[in-house]
Formats: sequence, structure tokens, C-alpha cells
Amino acid sequence: MTPPLISADNTFGLLFAFLGLAAFGFWSERTRLGQWISGVILTILAGTLLANLRIVPFASDFHDMVWGYAVPLAIPLLLFKADLKKILPESGRMLIAFVIAALGTVAGVLAGFSLIDMGPQGHLVAGALGASWIGGSMNFAAVAQATGLSENGALTAATAAADNVMATFFIALLLLLPGWKLLTRFIPSRIIEAEEYEHEHEAETEKHPLDMGALALLLFLSAACCFAGFEIAALLGIPKYGVLFVTLAALLVANLFPRQMERLHGGFDLGMFFMYVFFGVIGAAADVVLMVETALPIFFFVFTMAAVHLAFVLAGAKLFRIDLAEALVISNAVAVGPATAAAMAAGRRWRALVTPGVMLGVLGYAVANFIGIALAQWLG
Repeated sequence: MTPPLISADNTFGLLFAFLGLAAFGFWSERTRLGQWISGVILTILAGTLLANLRIVPFASDFHDMVWGYAVPLAIPLLLFKADLKKILPESGRMLIAFVIAALGTVAGVLAGFSLIDMGPQGHLVAGALGASWIGGSMNFAAVAQATGLSENGALTAATAAADNVMATFFIALLLLLPGWKLLTRFIPSRIIEAEEYEHEHEAETEKHPLDMGALALLLFLSAACCFAGFEIAALLGIPKYGVLFVTLAALLVANLFPRQMERLHGGFDLGMFFMYVFFGVIGAAADVVLMVETALPIFFFVFTMAAVHLAFVLAGAKLFRIDLAEALVISNAVAVGPATAAAMAAGRRWRALVTPGVMLGVLGYAVANFIGIALAQWLG
């Protein structure tokens, strides 16, 4: 494979590329195309293009740093004005949406496995991908190891490639669906209507001057939440759930000191900056060439699984009268993970959905290993 123009160990080169993608994303929101399909999608697609043109690598320590540091720091910044008195009464429907989305993934695994032959270890692939699309990549790795799939390195790499490419396209699709008027007429959404109204009257909203002191304090508080959250998770022996305790710490600050946090402006925008860098990294992880060369049957399996999952989510939202925005965020939380769910909710300015997206995404982490292993054994 041709080495990338910016090598994986060139940290300043990768900072140049991915901060450029974040700047492009913010700029594109002011263009006609960006207003139509959102700057988030354009950032993801631009990241995919840069990686597949071999300008940036598909993976590096920088990518890991964004996942490990930028995303946890962003989550408190996005939550510091989360009012649980408003969020909790409306979160019951999202728990229903979570159950529907998880069942949709299981149904998708069964449909894909019955339609597509992935070889003698296809049941192991199906179990690992089912876990990934209920929890996340950590569940994929755990189930692959538990079932023995990881012993076949080539098959594991092909499965991960198909998973990453489809996840990138799936996130882009979820971000596009709120703009589809036919769908919003079929599944109404007060949240999407409020977003459109806010966008139309953006010039009338109060703008606050840049306050570096407030931003520094918000970053300090975000780092404090991350420090406390990951330390508590480590002490309890469950480090992979650190993001849950970070979320709880941020919500504690937001709801114990609401008036003080209300006076600190700019945190949400700073959190969105981190998230735009994250969106660029998500796009850059999609190795389209590897997927085409080694994993087409697995890709068609993931496509089938994702299509059935989304059909379940939309049908469930219509049946149980769940707000379309809530259903799409939970679909993201289940299929891809809490970080992308939070990023999606923040990117669409659905601020009340950031907290439920993170919390239910972490719930997906908790149950996905059991479901993935059960699927692999049943289908075998």
C-alpha cells in the first residue's frame, strides 16, 4: 500500500490536516451545500477522501488521542448546561427507542446471515458485528476475542474494514434524514422543527463576546470531570465505562451550580470544535479500498444489518410516537456508540439529546458482549 503523504508519526502534520478539516466543517455550515446536508457530513466525507487519497493515514496515535482525549473533554463541555429537570421527564421514550434499536440490530444480524454466505466462520463475524452495532468497537474486539474470530487476523481486519466504512456512511445517513420532509411528515419531530426555527432566526439570538477566562474555566472543569470520571471507573475495576462517570460528573456540576454555569459562555462551541476534529477522524478511518478488496460479502452483510436496524427504528418511532430526532440519536448511540451520538446531537443543536445519547450508548456497551456471543453461538 502506498504510504500516506502525512505519515502516522507526523503529529504536527496530522494536526494541520484535522484542524483544517474542523475549520472546513465550521466554514461549510455557512454555505448553501453545508446548510442543506450539514457541515458535519461534509467533514466526514472530506476525512474519508483525504485518507483514501493517501494524504492522511487511516489510523495513528493521533487518531487514538482524539478518541481518548478530545472526545471525553468535549462531552462535559456539551453537557454543562444540561437541565435534568427538563431532560428526565422526556427520556422514557428514548429508552423504548433503545430497546427497539437493539432488537433491530439482532433482526438485522439474522436477516444478513440468512441471505449472505460469509464462509465457515461467518457466524463469528455475525456475532462480532452484532456486538459492534449494539455497543461499539470495544465490544467488537471483546466478542472477536471471546469467540476465536481474532485468531484469524485477515478475516478480523476485513470485518473491521467493512464495519468502519458502513458506520461512516450510516452516520452520514442519520444526519441527512432530518432534512427529508417526507420522513418528518411521516414521523413528526418537535425537536427538528425547533432546530429549523432557531436556524432561521439565528441572527436574532443573543451573541456573547469571547471570554477567554470563561473558556479556560470551562476547560478546567471539563478536565476535572474527565479526571474524576476515569479515576472512579478505574477504582471500580470498570475502566471501559469511564465515559459514563465523566458524563455523571458533568451532569452533577451542571445541576448543582446551574446559575454559575449559565453565566459561562462558549463551552458548547468549544465542545463542538473538538467534535469536528472527531468527525474528521471518523471519516479518515474508512478504508474503502481495503473493504472492496477483501470484505465485499461482509460489507453487504453489514449493509443488510444496518438497513433492518434502521427500518426497526423508524417503524418503532412511528408506532410508539417517538420524536424522530430522539429515534435517530438513539439509533446512532446503539449502532455506533455514545461519542458519535453526542456529536450528532450537538452538531444538529439538539442539546437536550446529548445526555440521553451518551447514557444509552453506554448502556449499549454493557449489554452488547452478551448479545454478540449469544448470536455467534446460536448461528454456529
